[in-house]
Amino acid sequence: MNRLTVLATFIAITCPCLAEAQCLAEAGDFAERICGEVKQTGKSTLITGKGDLTAAAKGLIAKALGQLGGDVGVDIQTNDFENVLQEQLAGELINVRQCGTQMATLAINQVCTKAPHWKVCSNQAFGLDHWEDEAKLTGATGWRGGGYNPEAYCTDFINAVLNSRSLGDKPHDVTDIKSSEERRRTGLLRDHAEYNYHCTINLHWNPVYKQKSDPICGQE
Repeated sequence: MNRLTVLATFIAITCPCLAEAQCLAEAGDFAERICGEVKQTGKSTLITGKGDLTAAAKGLIAKALGQLGGDVGVDIQTNDFENVLQEQLAGELINVRQCGTQMATLAINQVCTKAPHWKVCSNQAFGLDHWEDEAKLTGATGWRGGGYNPEAYCTDFINAVLNSRSLGDKPHDVTDIKSSEERRRTGLLRDHAEYNYHCTINLHWNPVYKQKSDPICGQE
């Protein structure tokens, strides 16, 4: 067992809250890979005369992190890893053990303690996307005497429609409400007024809610 593998095992024992064994193993492999390549490559191609990391050094980190991120399925920030490498390259000799400790710790903190991935689901809390069902409905009272009005008929018509479809306590929406009336005079002297009240509505039911990744949906 090499030193970096021992390091990952040590971290797993002393910090059992960090994550699964597979994640810890990936972090240890990452630290071993990148610090070993740094020592093999040498300082001359990894750091400038001003002490800054070269493009080759940053590419080395990006490649190793890309492999690690691909293995565990998370996005990783590179700045902290670049700072560790720059610090290691500032000395006369590269301390592979210290490099590995710091790199593995960063990898564990960024990857093994990553935020959970939430499932994608549809939920009322996310808001309405659309209604699955819609119908344009019309009604009329037929000719009748006075003492009523179009607005009152629309209210009664809507309530009757909702009751007939058992939608009273279920999600629904009534839009585009339009009421009107017809009038006529009947009787021999045409002294009797009659009215025919009309109502037209658009009824929407069976909501389809928006989808998103959220703790409401549960963890993958």
